[in-house]
This record gives sequence, structure tokens and C-alpha cells, in this order.
Amino acid sequence: MDRGKRIIGVVVVIVSVFTLIAWEKWGKDRFLYDEILVLNKNVEKGTVITEEMLSEKRIGGTEKDCLSADDREYVIGREAAFFVHKGVPLFREYFQQSSLSADEERGQYLLSVPADWLTCMPASLGRGDKIFFFRGGDFVTSAMVASVDEEKTFMEIVVSDEQASALSKIGGSGEIMTVIYN
Repeated sequence: MDRGKRIIGVVVVIVSVFTLIAWEKWGKDRFLYDEILVLNKNVEKGTVITEEMLSEKRIGGTEKDCLSADDREYVIGREAAFFVHKGVPLFREYFQQSSLSADEERGQYLLSVPADWLTCMPASLGRGDKIFFFRGGDFVTSAMVASVDEEKTFMEIVVSDEQASALSKIGGSGEIMTVIYN
């Protein structure tokens, strides 16, 4: 009888050790940790998020609302609503639809405006600037600058159908517009 108890005791200890090893190696990761989305570098407000900026991290005790690895497509192409530290759990509130990218669902498109449509292309004009177009002293429209080429020969702006039509009509007729921006 004592021999049987010893054998059972040894078996219980061995099974316990293997169970502990299995828990530490596979179980804890699987049941206690969530795979979440994080940034792999600090991101400033207004930065458009790209695939290269994102990575996945396994952490425990996360909040329900943080973005999981499956939310990668939601984040890509959006811009940071404010400064976000690298490596912290991400939430939907951290990102907003980029005002500097076209979105057909919102009726926004990119329009390339060549420098010869304008009296001059300001040297300090850059992405994110709001630009105002005037023709003969009359206000035409305003738009956000999405990009400016390095040689300052054209800029791309985010516009609606109506804005694109108005600007294209003026530029196509050979009239020159004046721009002011801030």
C-alpha cells in the first residue's frame, strides 16, 4: 500500500511539473495575453499611418477597446489625431480620416494643379497647408494641400467634384489664379 502511494505521489509530481512547463511555454500566451496593434516609432499629430509603422505585441490585461492585430486595415491611411508613443496599445480615438488624402466615399479627390495655373507657386507651401484660390480678386475656392513636388511645378490638393470642376475650368481656359495659404 505504501509503495502504491509513493508511485502515485511521484506520478502526480511529474504530471504537475509537465503541466507547469506546458502552461509557461504555451498556455499562458494563448489564454492570458492578447495580440494588439502598436506603433514601432513615435508618431506626431497629423502623420499618416503606413504599414511599416505598425507592429503587433502580445500583452496581458488589455482593455476591450484597444485595437487588435485584425484592425490593421482600419489604421493604415488614417492620420494620428495627436502625438502617439511607440509601443502603447492603440485605440480608434487615436486616429482620424486623413483630410489630406482622397476618399471617394466622402466625395474627395486629388487634383493636380500645375504651377502655370498660378501667378506663383509659394516656395514654403507644403503638405497640410490650407490654400485659397482667387481669380481677378474674387474668391474661387479653398482646399488642403496633399503634396507639392520638389521642383514646385505642381501641387496636389484634396477637392470635391465641384471644386475640381471650377478650378479645372479656370485653369483650362488659360486664366491665372492667385493663391494665399496658411
